[in-house]
Amino acid sequence: MRALVEGGTTRPLAWRLEQLQRLGRLLESAEPAMLDALASDLGRSAMEGGFELAALRQELRHTRRHLAGWMRPRRRPLPLWAWPGQGSVRTEPLGCVLIIGAWNYPFELCLHPLLHALAAGNTAVVKPSELSPAAAALLAELLGRHFEPTVVQVVCGDGAVAARLLERERFDHILFTGGERVGRLVMAAAARHLTPVTLELGGRNPAIVLADADPTITARRLLWGRCLNAGQTCLAPNHVLVAAGLREALVAAFREQSRALYGQDPLASPDLGQLVGAARFARLQGLLAQAREKGQVLLGGRWDEAGRRIEPTVVAIDDPDDDPLLREELFAPILPLLAVADLEEALTLVRRDPKPLALYLFGGGASERERALAGSGSGSLVVNDTVIQGGMAALPFGGIGASGMGAYHGEAGFLTFSHQRSVICRPLRPDPPIRFPPYAGRLGLVRRLMG
Repeated sequence: MRALVEGGTTRPLAWRLEQLQRLGRLLESAEPAMLDALASDLGRSAMEGGFELAALRQELRHTRRHLAGWMRPRRRPLPLWAWPGQGSVRTEPLGCVLIIGAWNYPFELCLHPLLHALAAGNTAVVKPSELSPAAAALLAELLGRHFEPTVVQVVCGDGAVAARLLERERFDHILFTGGERVGRLVMAAAARHLTPVTLELGGRNPAIVLADADPTITARRLLWGRCLNAGQTCLAPNHVLVAAGLREALVAAFREQSRALYGQDPLASPDLGQLVGAARFARLQGLLAQAREKGQVLLGGRWDEAGRRIEPTVVAIDDPDDDPLLREELFAPILPLLAVADLEEALTLVRRDPKPLALYLFGGGASERERALAGSGSGSLVVNDTVIQGGMAALPFGGIGASGMGAYHGEAGFLTFSHQRSVICRPLRPDPPIRFPPYAGRLGLVRRLMG
């Protein structure tokens, strides 16, 4: 697979567009089967599954439209002492890359980076998550059918299989999507071969709701972002820091919007997905039971153990330093709610935690937005909405610190899987002797020429 790249086969625009065309045909022909796999693995509705596939189609269109421009050599000016000469930057493929996907969006988190890897002229090994078995098996079948094995291969299996891949093979780049603990293992394994990595790790994304926010729209967008894919979305708002004066109105709006979105009995709603993993579900049950005992549940709090479903739930947090619901990323349709005095107190709480993948801000104006940007760090900042940045092809997607490193989507994805090679071309003449020995008496002139 690496030899195909090193031999120059993958460099032409035509080869790259052909691979994108193959991916496009895959998406067109297999959508019903992909939606069935998402329903089987995650209990996803056709609409939610459609969101995932629509994001892929949008990215594919955007990449096809801009790829020729991204590949074009870019001229760079040279200093006076290097004249006459020309400088440019050329993007070149890295080689054979490894993509380790996640179970919560099993098609997007494998095919989205694969799209960029192919656009950049690479070959790729794809390792889907074993926790979404129907999607993993379908990916293996589809990619095997649509691509040559020297271009794309799929390796299915558990974490031990991924570990063997990392230990035994030398890849030219690794993109991993998953949790922080496994991300550290991937990075350590990559270090043995000095392989660069892109890590998409998620995080505890806070939402700040200021006193002038519209409670109804804010509640609807927060609830949708929290409950999308049963809360198993790395971009989902993890907890809400609401201005104390708006707290009661926001809680009332949550109750109203829960009924509007998921009905009187959300556990019976076809639009609420299921949680993956019996052990994780049991842990969340325990956390909810504790919250009930303490009288913290403001909305919801029921679950269906057989179907591994939890209804939209809002839980009051009184002590942010000693509440288990705030210690880790919940990855469930549970939304802790904490009252704060103002934006400054909210930002102070945000800064106490590792930098999240996303920060959400509702209400305020331009000055509040600038204060939130200056007073926090996050992979992205979204004002008056949630999760939508995951579908923005023109914007880079990635974390910072504990929420990840590197980015993809759009041109950022193309550059992630490319080497930016500097090229300098100079004629043989003129060839002034000033830079060659003997140097006596030339230091002043050299200083003037080189600044």
